[in-house]
Amino acid sequence: MLQRLDRSGLVFALFLIAVFGVMLCGNLLTDKLADDFAYVFSFADGTRVQSVSGLLASMRAHYLTINGRVIAHAFVQIFENLPKLVFAAVNAGMFTLSLALGYTLCCGKQKRSNFMLLGLFAAVWIYMPAFGQVNFWLDGACNYLWAQVFALLFLLPYVRLFEGRSVFLDAGHPVQQILFALYAAAMGAYSENMSGAALFMAILFLLLVRFDQKRKVTFLAALPIVTGVAGYAAMIFSPGELQNKNAGFSALRLLYQAEKVADRFHVIWVVIAALVILFFISAALHVERRRMLLAGVLTCGGVGAGLIFALARFYPYRSLAATMLLLTLACGVLLRSLLEVQKAKRAALCLLTLLTLSLCYWCPHGMKDVYLTHTAVAENRELLLQQKDSGETQIRLPIPEPGTKYSAADGLIYLSTSNEEYWSNLYMAKYYGVESILGETK
Repeated sequence: MLQRLDRSGLVFALFLIAVFGVMLCGNLLTDKLADDFAYVFSFADGTRVQSVSGLLASMRAHYLTINGRVIAHAFVQIFENLPKLVFAAVNAGMFTLSLALGYTLCCGKQKRSNFMLLGLFAAVWIYMPAFGQVNFWLDGACNYLWAQVFALLFLLPYVRLFEGRSVFLDAGHPVQQILFALYAAAMGAYSENMSGAALFMAILFLLLVRFDQKRKVTFLAALPIVTGVAGYAAMIFSPGELQNKNAGFSALRLLYQAEKVADRFHVIWVVIAALVILFFISAALHVERRRMLLAGVLTCGGVGAGLIFALARFYPYRSLAATMLLLTLACGVLLRSLLEVQKAKRAALCLLTLLTLSLCYWCPHGMKDVYLTHTAVAENRELLLQQKDSGETQIRLPIPEPGTKYSAADGLIYLSTSNEEYWSNLYMAKYYGVESILGETK
């Protein structure tokens, strides 16, 4: 019976629906924070973005003065000016899609395993750094979660090509291939680390197909990589990107940034340790070579997605999202293969069970903190409106104190307590139509 439940398509669908429901609640309970207030307004003239022409003008100014991620930030500006429920539903769907894509990549041609899907969700929920900022916060989700979805959609045909399955990359209709090449250009221009990692992994897959499997690689299979690299170059060499995000290439600066990158990798040491152990076990038990290579490519992509920040000026914990996801998927590839090996099956099931039991604690614990933060922000909004209605123009608001990474406010500067000119203070004041706002510690 347990085996039937593990293979059931109905259980698979019900679990994805449950994941969507959890993420929808988290998105509905996450309010505007920090950058969200800035993206309500145009970067060109400071007015609210209310038309397509206004959005285009804003993103042109953004490209020239802020950074090259104009596609991601165009989504941010669109959703900032739509009802909250619209983004909440779309974003919950994007997370569910990312989970389904990750599961598909991990399992490949092997039989369905609902337990594996549950374990993958548990791993992402428990070990994803800055979970709330990556998956609930509007600005963060459009930049990080959505980048994961678009990159996995781009990568999946290359994985299937590597696995020996027929895909449109080498046997599709020309129109289909051209459309995918255009999609690749947009994906390449979406995110510095996730897009770069996806393009790097696609190149590795084609190299393995050509030189390890001795199969022919057509020009049309490589074309999306070429257009993706072009899109990536347009992003990272934008005037705003070079001005604000590039840390420079001096030896001392690179050494400092390398130390910071190593510090960030330390945050996900559990995933890294699990991956190393799974590689050793898989090698000892002679797991299929192609599965080992797939996990190896994902590992290279995850490490590369982290190392690229040695060139960046700013490296928040949410930037680890791409690295954590790709290393987790590498673990998933190996773990799913070990479920098919009799000697390792019980140990693999024990690991999945441990993840599931941990999820039973961390999911409600995290959602509780999201709710408490939402309550505090809602009280602040009411307090602000009361002060504004009474004629006050210089507002003072207490700063919420989140307790876990599941609250998007954890690690964000909600308000400065000393500088009314700090950007988050300025844009919140502008959004609510008051002269100034300062934060107060409780």
